[in-house]
Amino acid sequence: MQRHYIIAFFLIIPLFLTGFTLDNAIVPKEEIFAGGPPKDGIPALLEPKFVDAEKADFLSPEDQVIGVVLNGQPKAYPIKILNWHEVVNDDAGDTPIAVTF
Repeated sequence: MQRHYIIAFFLIIPLFLTGFTLDNAIVPKEEIFAGGPPKDGIPALLEPKFVDAEKADFLSPEDQVIGVVLNGQPKAYPIKILNWHEVVNDDAGDTPIAVTF
């Protein structure tokens, strides 16, 4: 019986810490499960490598990118790569940037 209290404690406490509750859920609480990767399960790109647009043979013309021009320096971050990493920590000259979506 005590084991059930411990499990319930660890399941309920995060709800209070985040402010997230299921009070108005239309799906029964027992049918809601955690999903996706754990914390830090999607690694950020820390030192992205770039190629000239003409040499980016891994992209097709319809692929979307997030474009950034900072300090006169243009860069493109392909969505198909961001789908796997979600965050790129980069810099434009001396200016650090984080690219995410």
